[in-house]
Amino acid sequence: MKPLVSLVLIGLSISSFASVKIQEELYLPSQRPEVVKELIDAGTIEIDHVTSEGFEVYGPHGVAKYLDSKNIVFFDMKAIRKHSLSGYPSSAQIAEKMIAAAAKYPKIMKLINIGKSVKGKDLLVMKISDNVQAEEIEPEFKYISSMHGDEITGRELTVKLIEEIGQKYGSDQEITELVDNTEIYIMPSMNPDGSDMKQRGNANYTDLNRNFPDMTRDTESTTAGRQIEVQNIMKFQATRQFSLSANFHGGTIVANYPWDSKYDVHPLDSFVKELSLGYSELNPEMKSSTEFPGGITNGAAWYVVKGGMQDWSYVWHNDLQITVELSHQKWPDYSEIPNFYKNNRDSMVYFMKEVHRGAGFKTLRPNTSGIVEITQNAPVSKKMGSFAFKGSEFYKVMPEGDYTFKISEKNRSPRTISVRVEKDLIQPNGNFITLD
Repeated sequence: MKPLVSLVLIGLSISSFASVKIQEELYLPSQRPEVVKELIDAGTIEIDHVTSEGFEVYGPHGVAKYLDSKNIVFFDMKAIRKHSLSGYPSSAQIAEKMIAAAAKYPKIMKLINIGKSVKGKDLLVMKISDNVQAEEIEPEFKYISSMHGDEITGRELTVKLIEEIGQKYGSDQEITELVDNTEIYIMPSMNPDGSDMKQRGNANYTDLNRNFPDMTRDTESTTAGRQIEVQNIMKFQATRQFSLSANFHGGTIVANYPWDSKYDVHPLDSFVKELSLGYSELNPEMKSSTEFPGGITNGAAWYVVKGGMQDWSYVWHNDLQITVELSHQKWPDYSEIPNFYKNNRDSMVYFMKEVHRGAGFKTLRPNTSGIVEITQNAPVSKKMGSFAFKGSEFYKVMPEGDYTFKISEKNRSPRTISVRVEKDLIQPNGNFITLD
C-alpha cells in the first residue's frame, strides 16, 4: 500500500482549481474507472475517454507502480507514442504556415499573438473577416484545438481550414458569404509545448482542460495562479464577444455538449444537442458511431470534467461551446490527415454558419454595458435568463423564434426590443438592431 499512500498525499496537496500533475499517461483496457476509484476520490489522478473498451489514466510518477501492485493491466501511452510518431510538423512549422496564410490573404486574414506558452512559444490566433483590420459589429465565432498536446488531429484540420478559406474566398459562395458577415477566430494550437513534447499536459505537466474556472467550485473567473496558456485564453476571450465556439480533441470520435462539470441539464439543452447532431450528421464516421448514439454525448454523462474550457466559456462569457473528438487515435498516422479533413470539413463549415442562429443589438455610444433579460415569445413563452453585455454590443445564439430583449444600463431607463431568430439565414453583418 505504500505507493497508494504517497499518491494520496500528492493528490491532497493539489489546490482547489489546479490540475493533476501529469507525468504518467496510461491506458487500462477492458476496465471501468471503479478499479481506481480510490485514486480518483483522492484527487490523485484524472480519467479520460471512458468507453466500453477501457479508459485513460493521467497522474504523477507512481501511478504505474500502484497499478502493478494491484495486478491491473495497463499500457504506457507515452512510451508507445515516442516510438511510433513521425511526419507531423513542429509547432514552429505550424506557426510558419499561419504566417504564410496571413501574408497570402491579407484582405481577409490577420494573425494575432495572444501571448506565450510556458517555453515562450507564440500562441497564435487567425482572425478571418472581410474587413479584417476593422472591429465590425458581426457575430463572433471561435475554434480552438490541441489544448491537449498529444491530441493533434484538430491542429492539422484547423490549419487546412484556414488555408481553404483563403483559397476559396471570392469564388465559393458559401465561404464568401460566411467571411463577409462573420468575425472568425481560429487557434490551431493552444498547447504548442505539449505537442512538441508529444504529451497531454503543457511544459509544467498540467492538463489545461482542467485548469479553467469551474462553476461548481469557483465564484468568479480569475486568472490568478492558473497556467500561462489558460491565462492568455481567458484574457483574450474577455476582449471579444464570442457567442458560439468549439474546441477540438482526439481519442475517440464524438461531439460532446455541456455540461461537463455537473449532471444538471443545460438551459439550452435541446438546442445544443441539435447543434451537435448537425456536426455529427455531416461526418460519416461520427454519425455511424456504435459507442455514442447519433455521434453525440452529454459531457458529464460520459465522464465529469472539472475546470474545462467548455463550461467556463458559457458560464462567464455567454459563449455556447461544444467539444469535438476527431479521431480514435490521438496521434494518427500523418497520411490519414487528409481523410480526417474530408470527414470533418463540411461539419466545420456548418458549425461556423450556425453562429448566425442568433440576434443582438449594438449601441451608438461607446463602451456601454448592462444587463439583457431575454424572453422567448414564440413558438413558446419562456424566460431565457439575464445576461451581461459590454463594449456597446450583445449577441446570443438561440433556437429560432421570436424574442423580447429588456435592456438595462446604468443611469438609463430600461427599454425593450423585439428580435427574431431564423435558421439557415446569414444576414448582412449579422442580425443586429442598432440603438441610440
